[in-house]
Amino acid sequence: MTINIVTMLARIRQLLEFELSIAELVGGAVLLAGPYLLFGLGWTITHAQALHGLRGLELAVSLLGSIALWPALLLANVCLG
Repeated sequence: MTINIVTMLARIRQLLEFELSIAELVGGAVLLAGPYLLFGLGWTITHAQALHGLRGLELAVSLLGSIALWPALLLANVCLG
């Protein structure tokens, strides 16, 4: 079963010409970001011992960083813990 290069390029061109509205892009971003942020919040709540003793801006940055960077923290916890 051989796929012709011209046919493959035509399919790629057709895929790249697909258009989305701004509302569709924003909706897709919300659908992807929602679960990601919920997992991050869950990670931060269950691993809050690292935040004890922090105050003010240091606490806010660490909290937001923990929520946003939970995949890296999870990987580090699995590999190092």
